[in-house]
Amino acid sequence: MTTAMLKHQSPALDHSICQQRVIYSTGAPKAVLPPKYASAVRKIFKWFLPQYQGQSIGKTVYKACSTYPDFKEFWVDECQLPETFQTWFSTTSLYVWMAMVRIRADPGAKHYNQGLVDHFFRDTEERIRASGIKSSRIVNDTLKDLVSSFKGTVMSLDEGFARSDAVLAAAIWRNLVPVDEAVLPIDAVTKYVRRQLQRLNKCDIAELSSGNFVFEPIDFKALNKTD
Repeated sequence: MTTAMLKHQSPALDHSICQQRVIYSTGAPKAVLPPKYASAVRKIFKWFLPQYQGQSIGKTVYKACSTYPDFKEFWVDECQLPETFQTWFSTTSLYVWMAMVRIRADPGAKHYNQGLVDHFFRDTEERIRASGIKSSRIVNDTLKDLVSSFKGTVMSLDEGFARSDAVLAAAIWRNLVPVDEAVLPIDAVTKYVRRQLQRLNKCDIAELSSGNFVFEPIDFKALNKTD
């Protein structure tokens, strides 16, 4: 190849190289992990994700548990339970427990249920303080007693859920009825609890955690008509 030919071809060659460099430099840099590292990152992310989501999902689920429509109309007026903080805590514990039963079936259950319980007791503490109790020692002692009570409620309801309606009814009665004057229609309430557990079981965890699930009102007459 002659010197003249080289001189003739070199400008075209340089132009082509410049074009390639321009194209390369204007593209967005992409960091691509090797497959084995990418797989490890996905596993780590999957492991830690429920921990980060736990409080957010717990807050959403607790909203459904704490806004049930029947506190005054059913639990107080119909069942003649006293309209007190203790009645609120006991009935809300029942709804929180029902949600916990459903969440246990999810791989992130430990973190989601912890978030749910955390928000329950934050609300509980706020209500205690709102009642006029200013002493942090009294508030903390009360919360410790309520945590212990809640654990006992969960254990007894779990046993009833696993064994029979009769055992479940007895657990509901022990944990919800603090006074002899109450007229809790225990058969209807037990049917209601079973029905809500069935609805929750059919509910996708994404639906529950997005706030689209709500507990049904207690239809006392309808429940008495069902078998």
